Amino acid sequence: MGVHRRAARRRPHSGTRGPLATICLAAVLLLATAGYAARAQTAFQSAEALVSAGHYAEAETLLAGTRFQGEEAIPAAYLLAVVYARTNRPDKAEKLLREILSRQPDIDAVRIELIKILALQGKRQGAGYHLNRLTDTADLARDDDQLRQLARRIGTTEGFSVSGYFSLAPSTNVNDGTSQSTVMIGGLPFTIANSAREQSGVGVRAGLVAGYSHALTETQSAYVSLSAGVSDYGNDQFDKQHGELRAGLRRDELRYSVQAEAIADRHWHNRKSQSLGFGGRVAAKWNVAQGWWLSGEIVQMYRSFDKDSGADASTTRATASVRHAVSRRLTLSAGGSFEKESVSARPWNSYDSVSGTLGLEMPIAYGVRVKAAVTAGSRDFDDLFPGLRLIRRDRFWEVRGTFTKDNFEIAGFSPIISVFTKEQTSNVAFYDYQSNGMELTFTKAF
Repeated sequence: MGVHRRAARRRPHSGTRGPLATICLAAVLLLATAGYAARAQTAFQSAEALVSAGHYAEAETLLAGTRFQGEEAIPAAYLLAVVYARTNRPDKAEKLLREILSRQPDIDAVRIELIKILALQGKRQGAGYHLNRLTDTADLARDDDQLRQLARRIGTTEGFSVSGYFSLAPSTNVNDGTSQSTVMIGGLPFTIANSAREQSGVGVRAGLVAGYSHALTETQSAYVSLSAGVSDYGNDQFDKQHGELRAGLRRDELRYSVQAEAIADRHWHNRKSQSLGFGGRVAAKWNVAQGWWLSGEIVQMYRSFDKDSGADASTTRATASVRHAVSRRLTLSAGGSFEKESVSARPWNSYDSVSGTLGLEMPIAYGVRVKAAVTAGSRDFDDLFPGLRLIRRDRFWEVRGTFTKDNFEIAGFSPIISVFTKEQTSNVAFYDYQSNGMELTFTKAF
């Protein structure tokens, strides 16, 4: 009985200690987990406060020494990029911001910070690209002050700018050469020997563009630009040089932009004066809805030739296109063009031409971006081709892809690779040809 009573007294005591121990252990684990989360959250908030207060060294130490996970990972990386930017390390800030955008391309704050960093480094081409991506997908209700300030920051509305380019030019010949081995002239067949196809040899193209823009008001600016370029081939007969002067007015708003300019140019063929051109251009772009842009332009040029006044021509070209940013990773476009050239002394060289283009822009991988376009059209001439009893009709198409890589330079120049294939068919066999090639161009903004 005594033993039994002692056992009865111990049983309730022992049974009560088991659940209490479990509850205490759970509470300790819960507090430990909450404490860890609180410390991680406090670390991020502390870093944010340090950045806001301008204590960048302390913020960098905290951000670099803490492993942020989950929803805090990207904001913490963004804060570290801001620290890099504020401590004069724009290259590190740019690299980190691009990494963030490669994972989360829809964060406007990150893209805006990248635009500023690129602008500070003088990378106008890159800054302009990301500004376009931002405005392409911007909500029309967005306050436009920030985007205007960014446009001014990258140098599109104020100050001097200089840029240059050079590229390798593939071998070519006059009119790209006929693909036919036999042509009909006056109803009689004539054979074209391969030795008669004069080739230019591989060449080099190079150019320089200098400009100045002056802000007249918050949204209006006047500008002038001077450019010069050369094409130098192994066969000097194909060498060309040109110079061009443009001056105009531009009005930039968030939802639209309008531009009007006067153009004058001079062309040389193998360092001998060839032609003088003058005319003008009017262009406009409208943001009709979120992610949707309409653009159009009209160019009118008059060209006189130094040694052959019979070749003097008047050319009118009008283009229109619609561009839709499906997302910040994909933009689609469609457009059309009409061109009319009148050569009064040679009506067989006068023509009307229409064409259409479909295109897309998208990143592929590793920071590589591609712009692809398919163009097809026709060119109908006004009078009988000399020596033939027919009016010339051309049909043409071209597929072109252009590839660039973010944050990649060679000796300060950004490479651009273009691959193309094109074909033209004509009822005048001289103008039947096919052409395939690749162009490597290097550009630099100073």
